[in-house]
Amino acid sequence: MACFPSLKKDTLKDITKPYLGVYECTEARWNEEDCLNRFSYIHLELKGDGTFILYYCEKDGEKRKETGRYHYDKEKSALTLMGRTGMIKREFPLKEGVLTVNIAFGGDNLNMQFEQK
Repeated sequence: MACFPSLKKDTLKDITKPYLGVYECTEARWNEEDCLNRFSYIHLELKGDGTFILYYCEKDGEKRKETGRYHYDKEKSALTLMGRTGMIKREFPLKEGVLTVNIAFGGDNLNMQFEQK
């Protein structure tokens, strides 16, 4: 650390685990309808302890957050998100700081893209 006195301790995690940090939702579609304009923001934070927090706020709504766990597979360049109870578990591609989320609900589809800030 003496060689790099301006670096904080936690910064070393960012170097070894570049996927850590906050991702901003840049695209959200329900089927073909753009629904991102309904939100003030949607952010996903990947923490160093293997947990995530999804922060979002609908316009004219209250701030909300959802939590869970995640696992990053470097070989597959994939992120697996698991709900708090562990019953919901889904894998999504995470490449070059872009997380692509595609979820099918019956005949409907949710497509989202998050970019690392």
